[in-house]
Amino acid sequence: MSGLIVILSIIPYSVRTYQCKIRPNLVSWSIWAVLGFALLLSYRSSGATSNVWPAVFGFTNPLLIAILAYWRGERKKPNALELLCVCIGAVSIILWWFVRNDKYLSQYALYIALIADACAAIPTIVFVWKTPHGDRPFAWVLFAIGYGLVLFAIEEHTFVNYILPTYMTLGSAFVAFPLILHRLRNKVPLSQWV
Repeated sequence: MSGLIVILSIIPYSVRTYQCKIRPNLVSWSIWAVLGFALLLSYRSSGATSNVWPAVFGFTNPLLIAILAYWRGERKKPNALELLCVCIGAVSIILWWFVRNDKYLSQYALYIALIADACAAIPTIVFVWKTPHGDRPFAWVLFAIGYGLVLFAIEEHTFVNYILPTYMTLGSAFVAFPLILHRLRNKVPLSQWV
């Protein structure tokens, strides 16, 4: 169910990106794709099984948006914070490579990748607070719901199994909040929410 909701959430977001009605930050989404790959690798190695869908779509969704954003002409030079996130993501992938066969040590690669992912979210969060009309909340709300549902699929109740879906749920909700607030305050029609 979670995977289906997250897949559905990317459809309107990618269509709006293609139509240039949403202008995603190419650097953030590219970093999220790279880090999504690191998270997917480290999440599986750290023991997650039935609740791996957030990690799978945490990689494929940003990759799709990054490709669309690049194709539609969204190009800018990365700033220092974005470059730092790329470096942290690379460290996470390298760390995963060395510890991938050790379930306990793989958790640390996951934590580093989550920190880098949170850093990559900063440009998008700043953007949605400054220009809430530049993005739309529907996909972010679906992301949050989809990742939140994963919490109910966790069979082995460990910190490592809860950290990624919790982070994805809260992160998506935090991005959606200013977008929703702006639309409610300004009585924006529902067509501008999707």
